[in-house]
Amino acid sequence: MLQRFKENDLKKEFDLIVIGGGINGCGVTRDASERGLKVLLLEKEDFGSGCTSAASRLGHGGLRYLEYLEFDLVRESLREREILLRIANHLVKPLKLAIPVYKGDERGMLLIKLAMILYGLLSYDKSLPGHKMYSKDDFLKHEQSIISENLLGGAFYYDSQITFPERICLENAIMAKEDGALVLNHAEVTALNVDSAKVSEVEFVDRLTQKTYKAKGKVVLNVSGPWVDSLCGLTKTEIPRKIGGTLGSHIIVNKFEGGPQSALYVSAKSDSRPFFIIPWRNYYLIGTTDISFEGDLDRLKAGQEEVKYLLEESNRVLSNKKLTHEDILFTYTGVRPLPYIKGVKPGKITRRHIICEHNSDGLENFISIIGGKLTTYRNLSEEAVNLVFKKLGYNFVSCKTSVNPLIGSVEGNVDEYKSKESKKAAKRYDLDLEIIEQLIDIYGKQYKLVLKYTLENKDLGKLLSSHTLDIRAQVMHAIKNEMAFTLSDVLLRRTTLGLSEGLGEDAMPEVLKILQEILNFDQPEIVKQKIEYEKNVLGLRRI
Repeated sequence: MLQRFKENDLKKEFDLIVIGGGINGCGVTRDASERGLKVLLLEKEDFGSGCTSAASRLGHGGLRYLEYLEFDLVRESLREREILLRIANHLVKPLKLAIPVYKGDERGMLLIKLAMILYGLLSYDKSLPGHKMYSKDDFLKHEQSIISENLLGGAFYYDSQITFPERICLENAIMAKEDGALVLNHAEVTALNVDSAKVSEVEFVDRLTQKTYKAKGKVVLNVSGPWVDSLCGLTKTEIPRKIGGTLGSHIIVNKFEGGPQSALYVSAKSDSRPFFIIPWRNYYLIGTTDISFEGDLDRLKAGQEEVKYLLEESNRVLSNKKLTHEDILFTYTGVRPLPYIKGVKPGKITRRHIICEHNSDGLENFISIIGGKLTTYRNLSEEAVNLVFKKLGYNFVSCKTSVNPLIGSVEGNVDEYKSKESKKAAKRYDLDLEIIEQLIDIYGKQYKLVLKYTLENKDLGKLLSSHTLDIRAQVMHAIKNEMAFTLSDVLLRRTTLGLSEGLGEDAMPEVLKILQEILNFDQPEIVKQKIEYEKNVLGLRRI
């Protein structure tokens, strides 16, 4: 029997129960436990498996929010971007972006120039280089991948890329666990029992054992993203609708000769919506869409119209290749947990987060988080935990997450660290330099925790797939140290296997074998996990 915790762990009353293990839920749990609160985190799937992993993988200020005069949101985002570059430098890297401006674009050269000036002023404390405006000829000297016809010029500026947001989510969860939090993935909340105007008890099912448990918390925080309304419904209380989610899809294609060197931030011709063509690992990540969504949150698939939109708009700007359906390696999609505002177009709904106390709904200890961005998760977490302290009436403890780095963060320049460490490690562990470099990109300074397994068993240094540089030792590390319990956990959120060409299909047999050996899963459980991955990943992400 798989036992992740003792039933006695649930007999104490928690200061805070957090429902939802996305970036915001994990961020809140880490912050709260770091400040000394007793915290329980419950996530029905896996950490970062929802909105977090469906993002455009950017740490950005939200340039387009300037159009809606949301200067405070842009400033918050730019400040948090700078913090992430410092506390998570192994996962958050500077990214150069290019904004081409064409004749007839809704946003002309003057507007882009003004936006760049404002963006620079709002990021006055940045470490990244400032923007530059270029005429047509000079722009094409710096980015030759775009169509020159009707090009007026454009801007270059810097934001940041979060290559693996799943890892930021996971590192927060691990840090919370190390600080004493009970952190459970695959734990689905099935009931919120209310008594005397409070959520008195939370019931959940451990989906790995099918056992049901109950827990008491002084404050219950609903950080379930698009599922916020579903969780509110479990209280059996009349709570007005909170979420007006929009669908955002991306397509992934291989890098090609003459492709963009910088990330392209382009205005779509059909609807003037900005979208990105982003160099990401060995691929281009193209997205995103923004469509009102009312469907099944657990069965998301990029629609044909969305795919057509992204292909057509990309082909309108790319000069050296015309993309087709055959070029798409896979897609991914998610639902943004935006606030419900009747009659407002998806693109115009605010991206700022809302911390909603449910006192007016008759629930004194229940709070829901609406909205939020990957870039600003840390600040949202700080605000939420500050409120929890206020509700608990405890002596206030200051937040330290803006200065305490994530566990993989390296000291000094991350590129210098990688260059120095990878050469030494390649020799010591007898592995290719590229493998070591990828391990550092994923785990930062903790990469040696993976490599120690290869000293015990040289076979664990072998590659798992023909499409990636992931090795078998990563699976061992994921299961033993990173709370991975399923095939999807390992392929999609502990390694790069499921985020690469082939979606990790050729690695499935070996990963399942290691899962079975370590966790003692029986054969029906292994078959079940294989079928679920084929259905929910291979079936939904392929065109």
